[in-house]
Amino acid sequence: MSNPVLNYFSEFKVLKSASKDFWLTNAIQFFDGLAYFSMVTVLSIYLTTNCGLNDVDSNTWYGIYMLFVTAFMFGVGSICDVMGIRKSYFIGFGLLALSRLGLGVAPVLLHGATLQWVVKGTLIIMSLGTAFIAPVTMTSLRRFTTRKIRATGFNAYYLMMNVGAIIANALIVDGCAKLWGEVAGKLAILDFGFLMSLCGVACSALLREDNYAEESERATGENETKRPLGILLEVWKEKAFQKLLLFLALTIGVRLVFTNQMLVMPKYYTRVLYSDFELGLASSINPFIIVVGLIAIIPIINRFATVRLIIVGMGISAFSLVFLALPVGWVLQVPGIHNVTQAYLCVIVAQIVVFAFGELIFMPRFTEYIASVSPPDKVSSYMALAAMPMFIAKPINGFVSGILISKFCYDGIRPKIDTGNIAFGQSPEFMWVIYLILAALSPLAVIALRNFLTQKAPTAPAATASEGVTP
Repeated sequence: MSNPVLNYFSEFKVLKSASKDFWLTNAIQFFDGLAYFSMVTVLSIYLTTNCGLNDVDSNTWYGIYMLFVTAFMFGVGSICDVMGIRKSYFIGFGLLALSRLGLGVAPVLLHGATLQWVVKGTLIIMSLGTAFIAPVTMTSLRRFTTRKIRATGFNAYYLMMNVGAIIANALIVDGCAKLWGEVAGKLAILDFGFLMSLCGVACSALLREDNYAEESERATGENETKRPLGILLEVWKEKAFQKLLLFLALTIGVRLVFTNQMLVMPKYYTRVLYSDFELGLASSINPFIIVVGLIAIIPIINRFATVRLIIVGMGISAFSLVFLALPVGWVLQVPGIHNVTQAYLCVIVAQIVVFAFGELIFMPRFTEYIASVSPPDKVSSYMALAAMPMFIAKPINGFVSGILISKFCYDGIRPKIDTGNIAFGQSPEFMWVIYLILAALSPLAVIALRNFLTQKAPTAPAATASEGVTP
């Protein structure tokens, strides 16, 4: 039997032929990932502890931030197709540098209502910068890889993204908290994000805009005479994209689980366990499992069709919430668990592990598939619009999670749990029952519409096992 680890890394040998621009793109993503993953882990708590917003308002503004990302992504992808890679990166990182630095220093200089309104305005600026980065990165990865190495290139990208998430959470989040404390540490994380934005600008300046790895995919220049709105309308009219968007929209239920990692988990962990709980360490478990899992099972899952992988992956991710929904009394009956803290640690670790396994099954290949089926002149438009369901899930959960946390996982709930003076319908576990029901709708909906979604779907170029299969 062949060694899956050796098989996986032998696949990366083909990247020897990748250009410097491919590696610069991965460096850009890595630097921005360090800033983004460390920021989203603490943003909800930052808005509460550093800016004075209550639970509902902090999560609502987190949701508004993502809502504006969604709104900006409607047009940013088409703007990137017109402006090109380097200019798009310069604008995106310029806005991110300004906003991250603003969030890092505002609580030091301002107070009260003035601070809150400045922070809210800065979040809007950051949302525009965030909207630029993802679609232009996907465009770069496609442009700087040949068809032969494209699937491997996207595997490398996803692997590096999760390595960055591990470093961001395990080292930056917890490191800043230990060095500067729980309050000032949040500001240090945002200031660090400012420095990473400058690194992104430096790498962007070195990119060669016209270095197409596949000459057949070279842009015709047609977009230079079009306005971004015209490109956007063209994409919306394409039947293939409409079916792809429906397919993605059906996944919104389970994508709420993904957004919980940023919106719900930080306050859930610190309130059912203890206030100095190491958020970074807990948040690093998921990307660590994904990195190890990618190495181990990518050679296996590449053999299956995309829709099958997505259904299985969504089902596993949704099922992970079952652990959090178990009544604490039931968990205390498990041999080896002697108190409430151990019970919560047990279900939290179980949920993280199962959820990570579901995520690594379907996420890497799907991103590569979307980029591969996009027309050469509209890659950024496709990637931006195809990412909208995930960003729609974030503002929805931003509004919903604030209400649920304030009702079922408010500050001070742990003493009631310890005394048993709380009914299941008023406990954090009931909150997870609600999320479980919403998450389960996604795989069920995709199964119900599977025949429609797979009928006459567009095929990716050279649809081999290594390049993905049509959904």
